[in-house]
Amino acid sequence: MVYLRPPKNILEQCILFLFVWFYDKIMLEGGEKVAKNVKKVEKSEEKESKLIINLRNDEKLKENPDLRMGYISMASMFLDDFSNNLYKTSIEMHEKIPYFTIDAWREFLNYPIVRKYIKSFKDEKINVIADQGLAEGDKSAVSIKKAMQEGGPQINNSNIVLIRLPEKREDFLED
Repeated sequence: MVYLRPPKNILEQCILFLFVWFYDKIMLEGGEKVAKNVKKVEKSEEKESKLIINLRNDEKLKENPDLRMGYISMASMFLDDFSNNLYKTSIEMHEKIPYFTIDAWREFLNYPIVRKYIKSFKDEKINVIADQGLAEGDKSAVSIKKAMQEGGPQINNSNIVLIRLPEKREDFLED
């Protein structure tokens, strides 16, 4: 067993994760299965998650390729067990996937694209639970539905028009 020092940054964490992942795949499945899996991954690139696609296309992350690669790695690990990871904190994610630090998980989970992605699934779950409550006659489900509708996306179609009116002149009345 070889012991390595803990990774210092996200890039080192990604490299360590990929090394361990490939090592596990080779040791557990053998080289032929790894080659087949790599081909499957290449074919399934079209079926990437919206989260990963949005992280790839994010302008802020394009300025920092190391952080971008780290977030994409974290997103793929996060999505591997999405239903269980949906409600986990950064501490719990670090305990489950210790390749990244607690701070890195917190930054990832609070990144606007990731936060919006997770929030959409949480909102969907809350709506389903509220609908089930309404079907069962639960009175608190009505207040939950109202709160969800009020907190939902607000569309503001108003336009503000400023008009400067000249001062009133009474010259034309003095004929």
